[in-house]
Amino acid sequence: MTAKRLFTWTFFFALFVVLVALFWRQLFDQTPPSLRELGGHPVGGDVHIYGESPRLDGMADRALLADAQRGNPGAQYMQGLIMEHYDMKEALRWYEAAAAQGYELAAQRLEALRQASASAQ
Repeated sequence: MTAKRLFTWTFFFALFVVLVALFWRQLFDQTPPSLRELGGHPVGGDVHIYGESPRLDGMADRALLADAQRGNPGAQYMQGLIMEHYDMKEALRWYEAAAAQGYELAAQRLEALRQASASAQ
């Protein structure tokens, strides 16, 4: 391969890469903003939105479980909400742990679930 031909191929490859990058940049500029930007969350832009990235979803799930196991009542309540769809017994355990620490939302959810089960019987 001659130097002129090598230079030509390199030039066209570099041009192709630049055009593809510009295309993707334009495409991302036209996409609507993330839910994170619409919410005005007080924490800021580093809040994780479930569904944006399966890898980040898994990391967030593991962090939430670890926080709940360390005794954080807010995390225990969130674990209860998540587990409600899969294992009600486990969800009730998390709610009870959070309610025992005085977490009001967990106590309210426990009461609502107990009333629902009592009315179903």
